[in-house]
Amino acid sequence: MRSILTMTPDELTQASDCTLAESRRVLACLLSDGKRDLDAMKRPVSKVKRAQLRQDFECSLPQVVETIEDPQDQSLRFLFRLYDGKLVEAVRIPLHKPGRFSVCLSSQVGCAMGCDFCATGRLGLSRNLQAWEMVGCWLQVRTHTQGVVTGAVFMGQGEPFHNYEQVIRACQVLSRPSGCRIPADGITISTVGLVPQIRRYTAEQHPYRLIVSLSSSQQAQRAELLPIAGKWQLEELFDALRERHTLSGERVTLAWVLMGGVNDNPAQVSALKQQLDGLPITLNIIDVNEAREKGYRRSTPPERARFIDQLAALGVPFVRRYSVGLESNSACGMLASKRS
Repeated sequence: MRSILTMTPDELTQASDCTLAESRRVLACLLSDGKRDLDAMKRPVSKVKRAQLRQDFECSLPQVVETIEDPQDQSLRFLFRLYDGKLVEAVRIPLHKPGRFSVCLSSQVGCAMGCDFCATGRLGLSRNLQAWEMVGCWLQVRTHTQGVVTGAVFMGQGEPFHNYEQVIRACQVLSRPSGCRIPADGITISTVGLVPQIRRYTAEQHPYRLIVSLSSSQQAQRAELLPIAGKWQLEELFDALRERHTLSGERVTLAWVLMGGVNDNPAQVSALKQQLDGLPITLNIIDVNEAREKGYRRSTPPERARFIDQLAALGVPFVRRYSVGLESNSACGMLASKRS
C-alpha cells in the first residue's frame, strides 16, 4: 500500500477522488498539523472520501522502541522499529533558542561507507530508508516534543547521497507548504564526499544546505579513514565544491572529525589551506566518539588547542561542534548496535 506521507497534492488528487484543494488540506492535516486522524481536519473532506483515503493509503509511523535523554546536553535519542523490524535512530537536538529543536535523521539502516572511526559503519548496510520512513521518524520526534521543531539534518545512520532520490524526496516533503513547513535553509544534508552526487546536487539546484565530511587533507590517510573517499582524489572533490560555490554563491561547509594523534597536527592545516586556494569554507570541528577497539581517541586539550591555533593563524574559518548523546552512551549507531 502506498504511503500518503510523501505524496504531493497533485499526486494525491490523481490517485483519489479528492480535489486539489482537498488534497492540500488532507496533507496539511497529516504533515503540517501532525494529526493521525483525518476526522481531526479543520475543514474535513466528506466521510466517503476519508474512508477511501484510509482504505487506499498508508500513513503509519515508525514505532518508538526506546528513547534516551542525555542529562548533559538535553538531546533525546530515539530508536525506531520500521515496518520490517529493522532498527534505525534519530536524535532531537536542542537549538540555541529555548524551545526550538532540530532532528538528526538516518537515511539508511546501517551504512556501506565503512568509515573506520564510525560505529554505524561497523553495522554494515541492511537497506535504504524510503522517504516516507524518514518523514515518519521526523513526525514521531515532533509528536514527542514540547516545543517547536524547526529543522532537520541528514547526518544519522547511513550516507544520504547513497540514497539520493529518497533523501531529496524527504527533504521536499519536509519543506513543502503542504508538508512539514521547514524552511529550506533549515534542512542540511551531510555526505562523506560522493563526487558525482555532489555535482548532480549542484546541477539540480536544491536549496538545502550541504556539509561534506573531510577529516583529512591528505589523500592516503583520508582513504583509510573514509574508504569510499579513495574513489576520488581530493582535487576532484574540491573541484566539485568550487563548482557548487560558483553556482550557489554559498560558503562551503566541511566537517572535520578530530582524532588525537591522527588528524590534529599542523601539517593537516597547511595542506588544507593549499587545497582551498581561495575557496570560502567554514570548517566544523567535532571530536570523535571514542572507538578504543579501533584505536581512536579524542584529542587532548593541548592537541586540540594547537590545531585550532594553526587554523586561526592561517585564516581558516572554523566552528567547534559538539557531539550529542555522549553522556548517555547513545551517540550515533550505539543504540542500534546494542540490539543487532
